[in-house]
Amino acid sequence: MNIRLAEPSDAEEIAEIYRSLIGMPGCTWDETYPTIDFVRRDIGLNSLYKVMDGGRIAGCAYLGDFEEMERPECFDKSVRKLGEFSRVAVRREYHRRGIARELLEYLIKEAPKRGYDGLALLVGTENHNAMALYEKLGFKRCGSGSLYETDWHFYELKL
Repeated sequence: MNIRLAEPSDAEEIAEIYRSLIGMPGCTWDETYPTIDFVRRDIGLNSLYKVMDGGRIAGCAYLGDFEEMERPECFDKSVRKLGEFSRVAVRREYHRRGIARELLEYLIKEAPKRGYDGLALLVGTENHNAMALYEKLGFKRCGSGSLYETDWHFYELKL
């Protein structure tokens, strides 16, 4: 498996991966988010990464500027440029193979090259598998809140 930036020709396949995960335990997504428009925007920003298994995309994730909301008070104020992980997705048939971990470890190493000295993410309070993974990768929960009619935990990692 190799990891690289997604290309415009990947947009439909990635959008389908997102749609296929709706309704899974802990998933906060629905038909209105994330859409193909998010995928195209993320690709246009050179911020959407994909994990390839042969000619097929096994997973993907966004690494870009923190933009979910105004920066929460709980995030470390010494971090000058805060990056964000979001829209992390792995095809169902690839679950439990370490793909998300491999991708996020890669992105943690990639983040300083993009100028980030810290990373943040929001995770739905019911997404226990994702929280466990983020904590194994060194992220610390620094707060909680509601946004988009969903309850979230806020996580950060200082680089």
